[in-house]
Amino acid sequence: MSQVRQRREKTSTAKKSVAAKKTTKRAAAIPAAPVQGYLGDITGPGITDSWGVTGTDLGVSAVAPNGKLVSVFGDTFSGDSVGQGDWRAPVALIGTGDANTKIQYAAAAGEDADYAQQLWAYVHDSPPWNRGGISTVIPSDLLVIGQTMYLHAIVNRGFGNVIWTGIWASTDNGATWQEMGARATFPASLHNGYAQLWSWDYNPDDGWVYVVSTGFQRDKGIILRRVRPDDIGDMSKYSGWGWADNQWAWDNAPTPITPPAETWGELTLRRLDCGTWILGGFLSSQYALSYRTIDSPTANLYEAELQTPLVGSTWDAQDLANNQVAQLYGGYVLPGSTLDAPGGVGLIVSQWDTATGWPYRAMQFKVTLTDTTKVAAVQRPAARARPRKRPQRRGV
Repeated sequence: MSQVRQRREKTSTAKKSVAAKKTTKRAAAIPAAPVQGYLGDITGPGITDSWGVTGTDLGVSAVAPNGKLVSVFGDTFSGDSVGQGDWRAPVALIGTGDANTKIQYAAAAGEDADYAQQLWAYVHDSPPWNRGGISTVIPSDLLVIGQTMYLHAIVNRGFGNVIWTGIWASTDNGATWQEMGARATFPASLHNGYAQLWSWDYNPDDGWVYVVSTGFQRDKGIILRRVRPDDIGDMSKYSGWGWADNQWAWDNAPTPITPPAETWGELTLRRLDCGTWILGGFLSSQYALSYRTIDSPTANLYEAELQTPLVGSTWDAQDLANNQVAQLYGGYVLPGSTLDAPGGVGLIVSQWDTATGWPYRAMQFKVTLTDTTKVAAVQRPAARARPRKRPQRRGV
């Protein structure tokens, strides 16, 4: 690949105002952060390249036990574009920021705080697969319970070819990570491939960790499971939420909870301080970032309103200020998010120009989501919708 970074021009250019043309000297005004929309890049040249994080994506984030923000990124390159320079995955950066405050990183996780090393050792292999057989490891999501952080990650042999997934744990605020072992290793075929890409959160009201998941290939709906915190590292302890004997129940084989027309990619499940949950992420069937606000992970998603604050676009039509983003994905909800407030929900959004290898970045957005559970509690009938025919498998 060329060593020259290929960039796209921004869709809009600031124009000089009439006031700026006057000869009267004035102090330069500091632009205020937007109430909604694009807040800025959180990775890239001049931002995170000092840690060897020039191009990267994803950025699943959580507040560590010590109060710092930990963000875990996917395929990361120190060079000018995808495939250039030092390739690592996953890596983590530590800093501050939330839904209301611009994210700023201060250190890398690992032994060297000045350089983002791979969180655990393996070789990025390629055909004929004679150096371990792993091409890359991609993060799914972070979970924090007590003094422990958990990371679910996806092990690939070639792009989109998942061979297994697993859980790693950290007891030092995300600095170092240890694999939880064979019982926390999940085959790619588990639940017909619906358990590859996760998001999860803990519900203090009932003591369960709820796990939503889908396939890595962006051609499937979402399934739901739950597990007790003490059993996170034991695959046999996960209970599925599924339709059987004409009813939904736990301890069934999990069946898709989303309508059959929907296919999903990266997911985010977060319980807010108010007790309402956000479930969403990259809705691949609509080329958009979409979310539902629900009163429980077992809520009827056939009836819960789907809200779409960001939409995909062509590169020529990209308008970051108005939430139109070319080749978008990710869409992870940030800590501190609130509903029913302008720009109250923070998102980390990825973008990758696959034609040129640049931009390849993570961005921060502020969007508005409505708490639809207030209306649904009055209008929704007691009976749950029966699953319809499952969607047929689609290409990525």
